[in-house]
Amino acid sequence: MKKIITTFINIISFLLIICSVGILTLGAADGAALEYVRQPNYVNSSAFEEQTNHMMTDIFDYVQLTDIFEEDGNLNLGLIIAQADVQGQNVSYSLDYLIQYARSMGYYFDAWNQLQHDGARTISKAEDELNHQIIVQYRAYLPDYKQTSPTDGQMSLGALAEEALTYLARYYAVKSEFDNKNTNFYFNITYTSKKDEITFTNDPARSEEDIRNLPSFAYADSNSLEVSTNFMSLPQNLIPLIQARNPFRSSSSQYRFSVGIDTSFPNEDTFQRQSNEYTEHHVTSVVGLTMLVLSSLTTVFTLILLVLWSGRSSDKNDSKIHLYKIDNCPTEISLCIIFLWGFIADTLSPEILESVERIIGTIDNWYFWTSSLSLLMKYMVYFPMTFSLIRKYKADRLWSSSLLKKICDIFGYYVKSAEKTSSRLFSYILFVLPNTFAFIMIVLLFVHFINNQSLKAFLAAVAIFIIILAIDFYTWRIATGLSEAVDEQVKSERLKADLITNVSHDLKTPLTSIISYVDLLKREEIDNPRVQEYINVLDQKSNRLKTLTEDLVEASKASSGNVKIEFAEINYNEIVEQALGEFEDKTSSAKLDIILNYPDHPVMISADGRHLWRVIENLLNNCCKYALRGSRVYVDITDDEESGTASCTIKNISSSPLNISPEELTERFVRGDVSRTTEGSGLGLSIAKSLTKLMNGELVITIDGDLYKVSVILKKTVEETNDTK
Repeated sequence: MKKIITTFINIISFLLIICSVGILTLGAADGAALEYVRQPNYVNSSAFEEQTNHMMTDIFDYVQLTDIFEEDGNLNLGLIIAQADVQGQNVSYSLDYLIQYARSMGYYFDAWNQLQHDGARTISKAEDELNHQIIVQYRAYLPDYKQTSPTDGQMSLGALAEEALTYLARYYAVKSEFDNKNTNFYFNITYTSKKDEITFTNDPARSEEDIRNLPSFAYADSNSLEVSTNFMSLPQNLIPLIQARNPFRSSSSQYRFSVGIDTSFPNEDTFQRQSNEYTEHHVTSVVGLTMLVLSSLTTVFTLILLVLWSGRSSDKNDSKIHLYKIDNCPTEISLCIIFLWGFIADTLSPEILESVERIIGTIDNWYFWTSSLSLLMKYMVYFPMTFSLIRKYKADRLWSSSLLKKICDIFGYYVKSAEKTSSRLFSYILFVLPNTFAFIMIVLLFVHFINNQSLKAFLAAVAIFIIILAIDFYTWRIATGLSEAVDEQVKSERLKADLITNVSHDLKTPLTSIISYVDLLKREEIDNPRVQEYINVLDQKSNRLKTLTEDLVEASKASSGNVKIEFAEINYNEIVEQALGEFEDKTSSAKLDIILNYPDHPVMISADGRHLWRVIENLLNNCCKYALRGSRVYVDITDDEESGTASCTIKNISSSPLNISPEELTERFVRGDVSRTTEGSGLGLSIAKSLTKLMNGELVITIDGDLYKVSVILKKTVEETNDTK
C-alpha cells in the first residue's frame, strides 16, 4: 500500500513541476522569475530603468520630428520635405505629394503607426524603378545630408516616399507617446540663444522645478554643467543627444533638460501598466518558484523511496526480489523502448497540439506546451521501464536476461559443440570470419543503397543477410546435434560405469562374508575328502569373484577418469625388471621363457608408479594365461630421442588362434580365448589401456597371425630427454 501511495504522490508532484514551470513561463514574463523575486519593487527594477531610458531617448526623436513636420504646433502637410534633380531640373516635393504618391504604390499606416505596403496600388514598384528615377539633393529629416557626387542620392521616387513616410510614422508614434495627457512621465527641454528661446515639453503647466521635485527625476544644465538624478542610470548618449537636437545649432546656445516620473503612477500609462504587470509577475514568480522547489524535492524524495522499495515485499523477513511480467522483457528491448519512445514523444507532441489547435484555435507559447506534453508522454513510459531495470539489477538479472547474454551463450554453446570435432581456434574462425565479412558487405551495400538509391544493392544486402543467417542456423543445428549425441553417449557410458561400480560395491559385502566363512571352514578338521574338495572349489571361485569385482570397479574408475594420478620420475628398466621378478613363479609354471632387453643407461619416464605397476601386471598376467606353453616371451625396453618417449614391448605366441582385431581386445569383457577356458575376466587390457591414457601414454596392440605384441609408450622426463640428446 505504501508503494501505491508513494507512486501517486510522485505522479502528482511531477505534474506540479510542470504546472510550476508553466506558471513561471506563462505568468512571469518569459521566465524572468528570479528577477521578480529578487526585486519586488517595480521602481527599483531593471524593467523600470529600461523603460525610463527608452522614453528619454524617444524625447529627442520627438524634439527633432516635431521641429521638422510641425508649424505652430500642427502637422504641416505642405512642407517641402525633399528636393531632387529630375532630368536636369530642380524639383521640390511636399509631404502631402509624397504621401499621395506612396498611397498610389500601396503604402499605408496600420493602427500601430507601422508602415505597410500591401494596399491597393496604381503604380507598381517595377514601373516606379523604371520611370521615376531621381537624384535627391535635400531631405528635411536629414539636415546634415550633403551630396558628395553627382550620382549620390540616386533613387526612385517611390523609395524617397517610403523613406519620408518611415520618419512620418516615427513622428506619429512619439507624438502619441508624449502628447497623451494621461501620463506619469514629464519632460521639459529649453534651448536658449542670445535672442531667442525654444521650449519642448509634454506638460506646459509643469515648470522645471515641479519636474525636479518628482520622486524620480534627472536634470542637466549646460550653463553650470550640472547633471543630477536619482535614477539608477541614465542613457550614456544623453548629453550628445541634447546637443545634437539643438535647433539653434550654435556653440553659444545653452540648454536645460528636466525629466521626472511620478512613481505613485496616478495616471494610466505605460508605467502604470508595467507596474501592475510587475506586481502580478512578482506574485506568480514567488508562487511558481515555491511550488517548483517543493514539488521537485517531493519528486526526488519519492523516487528515492521507490528505488529502495522496488522489488521488495512489505514483509521485512522476505529478502527476495519480486519481479513482475514486464521484468521478463530483455534488457536491450527495455533500453530500445526508452530511446525510441523519446523520439516518438518528441514527434507526436507537435502533431497532437496541431490537432487540438484545429479545435480550439491558436495556442500561444507553442514551445512550452509541446515540451510539457512530450515530457509527460516520456514520463508515462520511462517511469515503469526504469523501475523494471532497477528491479532486474537488484535481482542480478540485468545481464542474465539480456539478448546479448543469450547470443553469447548460443555462440559459446556452438563453439563448445564444435570443439568436439575441431579445435577451439578453428571453431572461432569458422564462426567469426564469415559473419564479420558478411556484416561488412551488408553495411557497404546499405551505404551504397542510401547514397545511390540502388535497389540492387538493397536486395543484395538482404540476400547476404538471409544466406548467412541460414548458414549460421544450419551450422548451429549440426553442432548442437552432434554435441547432444556426444553428451548422450557420455551420459550412457557414465550410467554404465555407475551401474558397474554400484553393483560391484553391493557384491563386496556378501562376498566378504562368503570368503570369511570359507576360510573358517578350511580351518576346521574335516575328514570327509569330498567336503574338503567342495570347500576348495568355494575358495577358488569366491577369490575369483572378488578379483572380478575389484577389476570391475577399477575398470569403471579408469574409463571415467575418476583416478588420481601422481606423476613421478620412474626408471622404466627397474620397474619392468621388478615385475618380471614377481611373476617368476607364474611364468615358470606356465613354462614360459622370459627374454628381457633394455638399454645400458636408465630410461627415466614420467608416470604414476602404482598404476604403471598395474598395467605391467595385467600384461604379464595375459602372457601367463594365453601364451603358448614352452614358448619364449620377449620383453624389450626402448627409448625414442626424437619423440621423447619410451616404450615397453611384450611379444609372445598365442596358444589359441587370434581371430579378433586389436581394437576389440581392449574393450571390456573381451578375451583372446573365446572358449573362455581360462580364469580371465576380460578387463585386464581395458584397464591397462585406460590407465596408460590417464598417464598421457598410449597402449598399442599388434596381431600378426598368432604373434601377439603389446607396447606401453610413455613420455620420458625432461631431464632424461635433454641428457639423452
